Amino acid sequence: MSEIDYQGRLEFITTGKIYGWLVNKTRPEMECLVDLYVNGWFMGTHPCNEYHEALASLPGHKGFGVFNIPLPQDMLGMEDCVVDVRIHGTATSVPNSPIVTSLHRAVIDTALSGMTPDRKTLCRTALAETLNLTKRARNRLEDPRLTRPAPGYEEAELTIGAFLAHQLHRLDAARDFHLRSAADLLRFLVRHADRFNLADHAWCPLPADVAAFLASGEEDAAGLFRSRLLTEYKEQVLGTAGRPTGAAELCRLVHWMFGEARLPKAAFAAEHADYLNGPAGLTVEGGGTVGHGLLSRFYAEMHAMDEALGGKLALRDDKALFVILLSISLWLVRWNLDDLFLPPAVRALFDRRIHHAGREWSGLGYFFSFLDVPDAEGLTLDGLCRRQEAAAVTHDAGQGAQGGRAVPKGGVNLFGYFDGSTGISRNALFSREILAGAGVPVTMPPLVLPQHHATEALHPVNLIHFGIIGTPGDMVNHGMERFAGAYNIGFFLWETSLPPRSSLLTLDLMDEIWTLSDFCAQGLAHHFHGPIHVVPNCVDEQAAAPTANGAANGAANGAVDGMADGAGWRGERPFTFYFCFDARSWYTRKNPLAAARAFQLAFPAGDPSCGDVRLLLRIRYRASSRSVADTAHRLQLDRLARLDPRIVIRDQDLPYAQSLAEMRNCDCYVSLHRAEGFGYTMAEAMMMGKPVIASRYSANLDYMTDRTGFLVDGRERFIEPDEYIDVTPGAAWFEPDVAAAAEAMRRVRFDEAEARRRAAAGQEHVRRTLNRKAVQDLYVARLNAAHTAARKRG
Repeated sequence: MSEIDYQGRLEFITTGKIYGWLVNKTRPEMECLVDLYVNGWFMGTHPCNEYHEALASLPGHKGFGVFNIPLPQDMLGMEDCVVDVRIHGTATSVPNSPIVTSLHRAVIDTALSGMTPDRKTLCRTALAETLNLTKRARNRLEDPRLTRPAPGYEEAELTIGAFLAHQLHRLDAARDFHLRSAADLLRFLVRHADRFNLADHAWCPLPADVAAFLASGEEDAAGLFRSRLLTEYKEQVLGTAGRPTGAAELCRLVHWMFGEARLPKAAFAAEHADYLNGPAGLTVEGGGTVGHGLLSRFYAEMHAMDEALGGKLALRDDKALFVILLSISLWLVRWNLDDLFLPPAVRALFDRRIHHAGREWSGLGYFFSFLDVPDAEGLTLDGLCRRQEAAAVTHDAGQGAQGGRAVPKGGVNLFGYFDGSTGISRNALFSREILAGAGVPVTMPPLVLPQHHATEALHPVNLIHFGIIGTPGDMVNHGMERFAGAYNIGFFLWETSLPPRSSLLTLDLMDEIWTLSDFCAQGLAHHFHGPIHVVPNCVDEQAAAPTANGAANGAANGAVDGMADGAGWRGERPFTFYFCFDARSWYTRKNPLAAARAFQLAFPAGDPSCGDVRLLLRIRYRASSRSVADTAHRLQLDRLARLDPRIVIRDQDLPYAQSLAEMRNCDCYVSLHRAEGFGYTMAEAMMMGKPVIASRYSANLDYMTDRTGFLVDGRERFIEPDEYIDVTPGAAWFEPDVAAAAEAMRRVRFDEAEARRRAAAGQEHVRRTLNRKAVQDLYVARLNAAHTAARKRG
């Protein structure tokens, strides 16, 4: 073709059309003709006289230069179909011609010919999510400790693994399910598996016989196989009204099973996968089928369930077919379900080798090259699937011992949540600071395993700051590869005399336990027989010290009305007793109601001899209610505060520095707790030189005596089932004597010398025993011992 005389291009060969454009540059008003050859056979001459607005801008041309040739019937059924479009009466091919095509390439070209900005965004987003956000990795390690039989279920019809027993107690579901019969276990899983707190990328660890039981079943009267899981799911989740049938109900099961409950693929019946992978059977007007065999029942139902697809792309639109297939297929890859529901015909579509512009592409790469995706030439379906393979983990050996003072022998992997919103996350942040200050190398592995093929090298010792109840799920979410073979130290605390039943699996997964107090150590020792070490928090002396602008900060934020930093114990402002806590730690445990009652008993309203006094309660997440008993405690406290204006409740969430300023401006700190794991606020108040009134019970006894504080007597009692989370029968905590607490309040109020003496003794004791240097040395000594144990073990 002479470039002087002609300009044009063969654009696409779709499933139904061959089209492109051709104009005569010398005589643009002249209609052009093209000759079509397929596999060397002349198939006719066709005019280039259809309009396209993109051609209207050519000089001297009105836009009528498009050829749109119906594809000869059955031509795309051939493996390779050579389509050559030539200028009429010549041997000169239109640019981009000839094209070697097939059904697979034609499907892709059909999509490209109908590409709109919305569809382009949809396709690019699907690829970006697959490349950057792995939902569920392959080959995750299944730790046998999670699926081995749980004690107490030896007579069950199916194996009750430790993880299932753990979830039963974590969800407080033992009153509704016994798990000894297969049917009861099935009901429990369908009712509660989506509450196991597993991340998107995790599989729920089920014993093999349980998974096989869920997948087993029989055909119904209509010939559709019904697994036990599907039957129970329909009853418990879908209900009886308007429930879907056939492929629709199975796709809903897929969404629930893999997207919400995260059950393993072994629990999905093979008969269901076979059924969903069958032809969709879509028909068009006139009785013909659509999809060229590429649409399965699964793809059709997924299209209907996805608003982004079902609302914008019609299954019967040939130009939408590839976009639908692509979007759903990449979803399957992300969720590691491609081996179940990605049909061979669709795999062949993406893997088809296409020669274009002098290069060879996969079908996937060819498509995305037109969407301007960088490095599209390297895209393959297998490559995307390989990204789902979990990275291997190795644990580097610790270094040899070093002489002198406490020096770290090796590093540690720190696991936890670091947002600072809970006591557990604060402890994790505290450990990070201590380790950094002690010079210990720290790795903080992210939640999702890195999706690369290089080995992830970790230290041989893990320090784990998860909640003692949720730890097994957290470990599954982080990848059991990171914990198998490592020396695992669990940094846990529990505030009652016996740990909960839901903590037994957590303890079983640990090699060593660190905890914040001797009280916690004694309780955990009931169920953990390995080494337990008390590793307390330190109290930052600088944070607790008065600041020049502390009063201004407090006043600006409404911390304590009329109080000035460093003010005397007796002044124009009220003498203030203070207590702060997070209501998510349970009203029943923190026990502010006892403080309010003791305050009223110590200082009757209207008694002029009491002077100007108040009780200030700072309650974070004040409206939280964890149980009936917890709610009742809150409501009684609110009632006392409404009737007595001297009891002030504030629920504004203050930054840490401002909460310290508020504490610094009080006259006495009060904690009539029923149990504490450490009692950080009591230690902070002591560091500030405040007198502290506290229950003679639990963790605070590690750093508080009658010489350093005002301890309140009482009695130990059993905990009622709804007073705290996952109460173990026989677990106890403390009931402080309100009258004794009232007497302590009066003594602090009116015996200033004794209050000052004990406050000073408490400050000196905390500064000496809970300082940063002492805690750093303890961390290093314990980690060095852990590295030695890890090396000996192998």
